[in-house]
Amino acid sequence: MDFDLTDAQRDARQALRALLKRECPIEYVRECDEAERFPTELFAKLAAAGWLGLPIPEAYGGSGGTCFDLTLFLEELAGHFEAAANIYYTTIVIAADALTHFGSEQQKRSLLPRLARGELRFAFSLSEPGSGSDAASLRTRAVAEDDGWLINGQKMFCSCAQVADYILLMARTDTEAPKHDGITMFLLDPKTKGVERRRLKKLGLKPMDLNEIFLGDVRIPKDAVIGQVNRGWRNVLKTLDYERCCLSAVNVGAAQSTLDKAISYTAQREQFGQKIAQFQLTKAKLADMQMEIDAARLLLYRSAFLVDKGIPNPKESAMANLFSSETYVRAALNGMRLMGGWGYLMEYDMQRHFRDSKLAEIGGGTSEILRIVIARELGR
Repeated sequence: MDFDLTDAQRDARQALRALLKRECPIEYVRECDEAERFPTELFAKLAAAGWLGLPIPEAYGGSGGTCFDLTLFLEELAGHFEAAANIYYTTIVIAADALTHFGSEQQKRSLLPRLARGELRFAFSLSEPGSGSDAASLRTRAVAEDDGWLINGQKMFCSCAQVADYILLMARTDTEAPKHDGITMFLLDPKTKGVERRRLKKLGLKPMDLNEIFLGDVRIPKDAVIGQVNRGWRNVLKTLDYERCCLSAVNVGAAQSTLDKAISYTAQREQFGQKIAQFQLTKAKLADMQMEIDAARLLLYRSAFLVDKGIPNPKESAMANLFSSETYVRAALNGMRLMGGWGYLMEYDMQRHFRDSKLAEIGGGTSEILRIVIARELGR
């Protein structure tokens, strides 16, 4: 495996870094967090620079980036603004992945170019009040009618539904099939009659809205199916390695940003006649943080390398996701410890990392579920 960047990748990363430094200063990040608002201006700039088309094939208006290209982008974006990286994954990556692999030709030509230009945003809705880690036990029901589908049910924890033009909705279409079968992905306009979105208050990642969705006698056309009927769950599993790479990249970038802030603070803060960075316990903590982040980065790059080679890697992608998420949480906790009372103040950024990091161990697969995945791949 060769993790050396190409000249094109280095140039792209430098261009992205310059754009983020100019358009995404820390004051902007704080303002979006405190106001709990979508970073509209930043995404407009990313669209204008072509970054929204990174995971979209060239034939449909994108740049056809590799999985490794995307991880580099998300790592850099998360280092500046973690919530924006999570939003990018939710509103761009999941939809681009699903439409590219399973959408009809008409759906691809209609939706992917607009997604690349920043004209559309998507959300993905799988979880329900009674189905979290056991996501395939969902009960939202879609019944075929002569001219379309009738959907009834309730969804939970749907990110970005307030700003989405379409929701990729998972619903049960065959109640007699085993729970992992009989599930279909639908393209739902949230403005459709019978759809109600309720925004939920949450601890962190405040610029990214989180929602409960109620579906009462919602009617959608027959061509709103993404992929094959009753194959939605199986299709989602096919792209799981790729999506775990994206989540891991966000974790690594955010964790590195957390450490960088801790290094900066300890180099300035003075106690007992010296900078606290000079104390051995501080040095040891910073060294451990960087070691763990670098290990998470290598796990991430290995998984992305395998994805680009077309090699299934459920174990490796789960390891990257698990280790990077727990690394980020530890980095944020250690950052709070190093800053002491200052880290507890809302005017400093460490508290935001502390709040944002916890979702990394929950969303996209809890730490417990990921450990089960790894153990299963070990044959146990």
